[in-house]
Amino acid sequence: MFYDSGTPAVLELYFLSKTKIEMEKAEDLSKGLNFIRLPINIDYAVVETYLRKKMIGETISSEAEDGKVSTYAEILDLSLEKSQNEGYDLALELKFNTLTTFFRNKEGKIVLHLSLDFDEEEQLVSVNNFKLEGNTKNWLLNRSLETMVNTFMHGKIKNKMKFDFRPEIEKHLRSMNEKLDNRLEVAEGIFLFGRLNTFRISEIIPQASQFLVLVNFEGNTLLDIKKIISHPQINPQVDT
Repeated sequence: MFYDSGTPAVLELYFLSKTKIEMEKAEDLSKGLNFIRLPINIDYAVVETYLRKKMIGETISSEAEDGKVSTYAEILDLSLEKSQNEGYDLALELKFNTLTTFFRNKEGKIVLHLSLDFDEEEQLVSVNNFKLEGNTKNWLLNRSLETMVNTFMHGKIKNKMKFDFRPEIEKHLRSMNEKLDNRLEVAEGIFLFGRLNTFRISEIIPQASQFLVLVNFEGNTLLDIKKIISHPQINPQVDT
């Protein structure tokens, strides 16, 4: 199920208790270890900021067997969005300035369509495949770009495009614990309180303008039901 970026994070709650809490001892939260699965949206702008710090100003180069280094271009800027190409997740646009002998100081743009892989054990997102889309009309420059990008992608860019969303999730964890301290109303008459201690990301889904990150939180939490809402009974019509 997908969620829009403007929707509160606490939308769909899976409350699975590992130990049964006796009603008369419900106030003793230490006896209950619970898991909560929450969807969290992380905008592509967050990843863009991360990539800009690592990639802008980077020179794209390769080293031959004899140790000679060939420098192709310098990255000037980048942007990230959902890829429209089947089989790919993201489209990374790179703006660059060429540094080769034949095409020195020429600005250009290329789009890399990326397919992502999420390693649940390592909790990292990485690039496992890519496809180049150039927008220059010069055949020689396109060939140079193809060589440049393939050389670069099989080395530095794959290492630089490993995303660790855990620091971003930790910000949400602190915010949620602040709300849980004051009892969080998740529905009318239903309150959640306690504390979330640890978490693991279970799935990452690229969407139109953000990642939908499904996170399993573990902690001592309790649902407090203060009101039961009754719904009008619908009597089925019987054909006569």
